Amino acid sequence: MAGYSDGEPLSVLLHAWRERLDPSLGMSQKEVARRAGVSDRWYRELVRGRVANFSSEFLDRLALALQLSPGERLVLYLHATGRSPELPTEMASAEPVEVDSNIQRLLDSQFPHPAFVLDRAWNIVGCNDPLLEWFPWVAHEENLARWMFLYPDAREELANWWDDWARPLLSQIRIALARDPGCRLLWRILQEILDNGDARAIWETREVMELADGAVRRLRLDHHPCQEVAVQTSEMMLTCRPGARFLVLMHEPAA
Repeated sequence: MAGYSDGEPLSVLLHAWRERLDPSLGMSQKEVARRAGVSDRWYRELVRGRVANFSSEFLDRLALALQLSPGERLVLYLHATGRSPELPTEMASAEPVEVDSNIQRLLDSQFPHPAFVLDRAWNIVGCNDPLLEWFPWVAHEENLARWMFLYPDAREELANWWDDWARPLLSQIRIALARDPGCRLLWRILQEILDNGDARAIWETREVMELADGAVRRLRLDHHPCQEVAVQTSEMMLTCRPGARFLVLMHEPAA
């Protein structure tokens, strides 16, 4: 049934979690429903695997009533809704992204391709040596969006700046703020870059465009003198760091 695993039934997990609370007798479904603040019928719908509009509030109350660990709460969400639970907006927006030794090794393993990690506000919070060689400005300006719109050299280094780089980035920011309107850091960056007339003109079109997966864009860099360099950007989410994105610039060989 939609939203449920074809493997281990959720009813089996719920039964085990109830019994764990009182190994001698087990907790009744009625008592779990009471603790979760829902009717017996609503809880039975979940146990039977029937499709229903299970809210995050209900699932979080149930996880609290059953004293589930973070991993068990994740499994509950995946079985009941087919998605992971979201962090509260205030927590997600404020949580800093730290690049530990494992992530740094992953960055370094991308050599010779430039690789970096972005947080929710487009701050570059980690990178490898090739990125610093291609883009020396990273050593003194941590924010990619700010550099792209407020530094004149960005228009020289990013070929077809307006269509291939500026418009897609502002669309990504619009999508990010729709998903996480409480991200004060990103709002602050947006206000800074909208002081630029071109950025404001693009923003006020209200367009939302997405860069096609595998799209090739071009760079003009001092690191590659006398030629434009074609690159593809590969982007992955770091599940161990909510909101963090891992990006690699793949150098496309000349045709």
